[in-house]
Amino acid sequence: MAGVGAGTGALGPVILKLAILLGDEYTMLNRVRKDIAFLERELRRMQILVNVLADMEGLDKVAMDWKGSMRDLSYDMEECIDRFMLRLDNDEAKPSFAKRTARHLKTLFTRHGIGTQIKELKARVTEESERRQRLNLDNYVPTTNEAIDPRLAAFHGVAKGLVAMDGRRDHVVSLLMEESVELKVVAIVGGGGLGKTTLAMEAYREIGGEFQCQAHVTVSRTLNLKKLLKDVLSQIDADAYSKCQSERWEKDQLIRRIQQILTEKRYLLVIDDIWKEQDWKIIAAVFPNNYDGSRIIATTRIANVAKSCYSNSRGQLYQMQPLNDVDSRRLFFKRIFNYDNSCHPQLEEVSSRILKKCGGLPLAIITIASLLANKPQNPNEWERLQDSIGTGLSYESDDEGKGMTHILLLSYWDLPHHLKTCLLYLCIYPEDWYIRCEELKLKWISEGFIATIRGNLYQEAESYFNELVNRSMIQLVYDDLHGYGFQQYCQVHDMVLDLIISLSDEENFATVLNGVCSSLPSKIHRISLQSSRNEQQGALQAITRSKRHVRSLNVFEETKHMPPLEDFQSLRVLDICGDYWLWENKHIRNIGSFYQLRYLRIKSGGITKLPEDIGKLQNLETLDLRDSRIIELPSTTARLQNLVHLFVCNDCVLSADMFGSMRALEEVSDICKVDNPEKILEELGHLTKLRKITMTGLWTEFHQEKLRSSLKGLGNGSLQYIYTFGEIGEYMFRDPCCTFPHLQNLKLEGRMKSVPKGMTYLTNILQLDIAVRLFDEEGLHILMGMPSLLNLQLEVWDQSAGVLTVGSNGFKLLELFHYTIRAPKTMGIKFAADAMPALRWLYLCWRAYPVAFWNSDVADMGFEHLSSLADLRVEIDCYHATLDEVEIVEGFVEKAIALHPNHHNLQLRLRRVCEDLIITNEEREKKEEEERRRREGDGL
Repeated sequence: MAGVGAGTGALGPVILKLAILLGDEYTMLNRVRKDIAFLERELRRMQILVNVLADMEGLDKVAMDWKGSMRDLSYDMEECIDRFMLRLDNDEAKPSFAKRTARHLKTLFTRHGIGTQIKELKARVTEESERRQRLNLDNYVPTTNEAIDPRLAAFHGVAKGLVAMDGRRDHVVSLLMEESVELKVVAIVGGGGLGKTTLAMEAYREIGGEFQCQAHVTVSRTLNLKKLLKDVLSQIDADAYSKCQSERWEKDQLIRRIQQILTEKRYLLVIDDIWKEQDWKIIAAVFPNNYDGSRIIATTRIANVAKSCYSNSRGQLYQMQPLNDVDSRRLFFKRIFNYDNSCHPQLEEVSSRILKKCGGLPLAIITIASLLANKPQNPNEWERLQDSIGTGLSYESDDEGKGMTHILLLSYWDLPHHLKTCLLYLCIYPEDWYIRCEELKLKWISEGFIATIRGNLYQEAESYFNELVNRSMIQLVYDDLHGYGFQQYCQVHDMVLDLIISLSDEENFATVLNGVCSSLPSKIHRISLQSSRNEQQGALQAITRSKRHVRSLNVFEETKHMPPLEDFQSLRVLDICGDYWLWENKHIRNIGSFYQLRYLRIKSGGITKLPEDIGKLQNLETLDLRDSRIIELPSTTARLQNLVHLFVCNDCVLSADMFGSMRALEEVSDICKVDNPEKILEELGHLTKLRKITMTGLWTEFHQEKLRSSLKGLGNGSLQYIYTFGEIGEYMFRDPCCTFPHLQNLKLEGRMKSVPKGMTYLTNILQLDIAVRLFDEEGLHILMGMPSLLNLQLEVWDQSAGVLTVGSNGFKLLELFHYTIRAPKTMGIKFAADAMPALRWLYLCWRAYPVAFWNSDVADMGFEHLSSLADLRVEIDCYHATLDEVEIVEGFVEKAIALHPNHHNLQLRLRRVCEDLIITNEEREKKEEEERRRREGDGL
């Protein structure tokens, strides 16, 4: 089953709905049924070609036009069919005996209306089918202009003017030259434009002379093994290559000859840009393990491929990271001014903004710097370019921009079509927007992008998301954005955002109103309102004209204008998170008429009440009111029988009666205030699909044992997520007999006495967020005993046991560790050899006073043992510390980081907290004197 696609439109869902109309559930005139059968049959034939064209690069204008016509036709057909099915369902829904005659006349009229509309659609489908045959599109072959691959310069030329490369090169060389006679593979992984090829070739040139045979080859997206083998052979044995050319050797002959040559020699190979795990398996089988210390450097953009490269050898992974701020500036200015220190003062500010948008991506920095080097050096010219980044404006009019576009397009075209669609959808978000991962997945589902024959749609959406992360197209971000603890968000790089906005425009996929004046399509399917500039007025008029076709309306913070919300009959997604006070109750009074609505989010202080007709939204799956001021839901909410996700603010009073009929609910948040606490637990107990629950207020109403037993029974004991107060958690997990076998995410608000012993048995926990008063060796061992833990956020208020050491006997899968220690006399934790082998994100927060006197501990934190560490964030709490003490602690952190073998590639952020509470040395002496006198007084 195919979902909605950027290039295919709603063709898959339309075919499915036509098949449903032909089923026994719907009755209609015989000739209408024949027309629907014709449409389904013809569209199935045309779908094959549309799917092929949607994944084909380099389409000419004729093929693009036909594909676009079919895409637009599919949307029109789905809108029409949805209206028909809605009318028929309403007409035939439980008619009483007294109304049968009236119902018959009404449905007869409706069906005749269907007949007329179906005939019009049939004519359009017939026209497109005839055009396809006339243009001979079934045998279409695109004409591609072979672009010069910008990677060739890094691959074959000697790199000059590099920045921050020496440390990275030396690290890769150290991995390659570790003593071992076995064949070893070092896999360099990272997104397009990070400099993987450059780094691989720098290491190759540095140590190539120590090997008897050397070769470097690039893997195309579609593996041409014969070409690759010839390329290798030409570099390791020129005579053999000449013979293979003259005798036209086949692949088997090439493989045998390469293996004969390499079996007795120590060799070094670079295999650049591998796209598929299967491709690597084929390539790797060619090169023998001759136990002579041979080495292979493999580069890839895809994490799973990298793992495949090094996992079957004594290999290692090298994760490419963006340049830090200092190195970004050096590279930028070196490319423009031929020196790397600074620029004219009037260009400083705009330079910083440009570099922020480049996000440490070397290719982006070089591209933008090359453009600016050829332009007048004045702030206005630079600001014009800065404003264009992240808005979808193409740089292809400038030759320097083509290389970056080519690199990024390679990653895009390698995606399967459903992932292209999901990636393009991120263009609806403004530049630098922190996107809730959960929100994005739910929108994908509501838009119809996720299709699965078996299994859960949300799980399928998660697999799509993880694959885009795996392919380096989405960046994961952890941040305490709203003060609720570190949460996972995602972003796209500004350069990728540019690309997907441009591609979205080509497909008429989404219309982004970001203040850049551009022509608007005649039919708008998805809208993102991001700007309040003057040109938006005309755009709003275009939206109003196209409102029957709009499937998604997303309003973001800067918007000051909005279209009237009425007659959006095809709307699936409505996300109002614009100006917090701009929206009012009157703006959503017609929301009950949006019959196709699947996703509704309201983030507004002006909207305080939902209309009663919210209950008409029978397709609604997600209702998100977390950031609103709606404190009561209308009773008609109980009619939302297909609602899966219900999110309300913690001031919202929930009625226990509403949950009785909402049997599709899988997630409820936040149950804080209820009209009948005892009954609501009983009603929630009937929700057999419930998987996630947030309840931060009920504990005050009940005996803890009752709440504990109720939580165990929710969702038939299949709860995967619990967010509640620490007091409840302390009671729930006080002994080993209390197990939640399916629990994956646990967040406990407020401090517990210590880590409960019962947590030892939470073997499926992936994310844990807790705060404890006392943390000791026993608590550490309980946490280390959780075999599935990926994300740990731990806050400690007393650690009298001193410094605890994390060894190698736990935390094997942990990727993120956020450790906050409020205890005033310890920095709390250090890492032994082989500790936390998968850890990528480490966030530490501790007091500067009197940690400054624990110099040996700070210097010996063991950061160097965290082999996978990519991002370190250290917060120094400056409360009642002197400036000298704060600087001493920062200095020791920097020294500790310098010991990490990959410190050149490590993102380090030092931040001061409560900096305004720093005291002077005189104030410190006075404070200590007062404390001494107080102690003496207590002694008397």
